[in-house]
Amino acid sequence: MIVVFIVLSVCAIVAAFQQARPEWPMPLSHIIIINEGMALLATLVYGIFVHFVIAIINRLRK
Repeated sequence: MIVVFIVLSVCAIVAAFQQARPEWPMPLSHIIIINEGMALLATLVYGIFVHFVIAIINRLRK
């Protein structure tokens, strides 16, 4: 899970630099915070999904 979050965090920062435009009023730090929040949310959803899949597989094995 930590690896997933680290990879998504790096992607979020790179995406923030790609999204930053001089004509946009939103500062780069706000874009990075928004993207990091989405990376954290995606990691949380991924973790919940994987947890349920592992629980279902373990239940089917018994």
